[in-house]
Amino acid sequence: MTAEQPKGKAYWMDEIAFLEARLNGGQGDIDSDDRKACEEALKLAKVNLSARG
Repeated sequence: MTAEQPKGKAYWMDEIAFLEARLNGGQGDIDSDDRKACEEALKLAKVNLSARG
């Protein structure tokens, strides 16, 4: 996928699942900086998913 192509609903659902697993420890321990970045990315992913409706 190139940067010019919009990301679809399936992409954002996968991204949300990945980030939630990361935050829940499903992929090992994360430090506080990574946790903060994941939380912000999760918020953005949810906004983008809702925009795809």
